[in-house]
Amino acid sequence: MGNSRQGIEPIIKKLNKFVFSYMPKLFVMKYLISLLFSLLFTSLAFAQEPMKTTAEYNGQKYPCYIVEYNLPPDETENVIKEKLRAEGYNSDKSKGFILYRNVRLKDLNNDEAQDVLFKIDRKSRKEKDKSIVTMITAKAGEIPEEKVKGAKIVADITTSENSVSFLNSFQNNINLQAHTLAVNAQTDEVAKAEKKLENLQKDQTKLEKKIKDYQNDLEVNKKDQQTQTDEIAKQKALLDKLKNEKPLEE
Repeated sequence: MGNSRQGIEPIIKKLNKFVFSYMPKLFVMKYLISLLFSLLFTSLAFAQEPMKTTAEYNGQKYPCYIVEYNLPPDETENVIKEKLRAEGYNSDKSKGFILYRNVRLKDLNNDEAQDVLFKIDRKSRKEKDKSIVTMITAKAGEIPEEKVKGAKIVADITTSENSVSFLNSFQNNINLQAHTLAVNAQTDEVAKAEKKLENLQKDQTKLEKKIKDYQNDLEVNKKDQQTQTDEIAKQKALLDKLKNEKPLEE
């Protein structure tokens, strides 16, 4: 993965030099947008390499590997469980870990019996869409089921040499699930936008009906005004007649 990144970066630099030197501003803007999406995809494809460290389980520290996946914890857990379920194994849970006891996985340790423990956490409060996965591997039976008391040093267990490649083997399914979530989220956005348009169209129909009713009321009002104008003229005529018929003084 590291060599692939090193091969991509010089190409991007050359493209940047050509684009900013010879292409019009409009094309530059389009190029930058396309490059942004390419880099986002690249960040998915080239996930962080698993790192060796230690983790505590049931009172004892064990050597382990951790890796970051660009997927929420629940979805990451499903991807891991689905992969092992396809191998014929179901998990147990203990002390925040997903446990697989006495499993034989060709990709992990050439079908030798292993105990495999996973712990899946969100990366941070702000990055809820990313997971940190901790994986402990050992020969079957090296990790005791009962709590270890008073342990002060890291346990000497037989960690699988294929731990890194095994964790990396989840990446394709992680990317597929991340893509599915993105598609589903965008589908929801489209549905919301369509619903809003539908509501606006309904509002338009209501407003048009109100306008039509107001126009009808306006026509009635105009006729009423004309009728009233005629009535005023009639009443004024009667008033003038009465004024002209004033009795003569004797």
